[in-house]
Amino acid sequence: MASGFTFLGTPIIIDGTLILVWLIVFLAGIFRGFAGFGSALLVVPALAYVYGPAQAIVIEVIIEIPVALGLVFGALKHAERKAVLPMLSMFVIFVPTGAFFASMIDPQPLKIAISILVLAMLVVIAQQKRLAAFITPTGTYLAGAFAGLTQGMTAIAGPVFATAILARGAPSQQARANIVCLAGGLIGLACFSFWAVGLITWATVAYAILAMPALMLGVWVGARLFNRLSDWNLRPIMLGFVAITALATLAQALT
Repeated sequence: MASGFTFLGTPIIIDGTLILVWLIVFLAGIFRGFAGFGSALLVVPALAYVYGPAQAIVIEVIIEIPVALGLVFGALKHAERKAVLPMLSMFVIFVPTGAFFASMIDPQPLKIAISILVLAMLVVIAQQKRLAAFITPTGTYLAGAFAGLTQGMTAIAGPVFATAILARGAPSQQARANIVCLAGGLIGLACFSFWAVGLITWATVAYAILAMPALMLGVWVGARLFNRLSDWNLRPIMLGFVAITALATLAQALT
């Protein structure tokens, strides 16, 4: 028999569904710790399947807050203003716009859009080096606008702005710092935007806080795996798992 408790005024039932959510978030954390990105690609479609798309995108953004805070402060001194500020200016406009759309779109179409976007992002990741070669300075603004819009609508934007940053050809430490700072900006703007349009509820906050330890533990495990197994390419396995999750969510939304 399932047991439960009340947290932040929300009844929490400890059952197979909740355990599955913790496992998914943990696996997403491993991917994030190993590859440096991509937790939303797994968390959002999986949680959309369980809780619905609106709650899924809010939970994903909230659970990323500790990870973002832990990385941003160390990255600020290495970040390049010329790379970060133009894209941030686009985020300020388009993240709230995407959040507004997310609050207005019916759950089923939004779930379909999330699943398709995840599959598209997998293609972007696979072709990241080739795509980076086609991004011009003007394209950086367009990438920032698109990343902001997708962040607000689906909480998935990393591959888009990461590709634009890599196109600049900066040293790896500076490129990573730029990506980390932009990711932090996206999370902060998304939290404000979701609150402004009424998507953040006590229930989503409660579920997110309960999921945070699983993500943090996964990030720690993923970082250790990278240090020990960096020659063994874990990324294709995780990307395959992401694709299966997105396809399952898409199939569920279409039935």
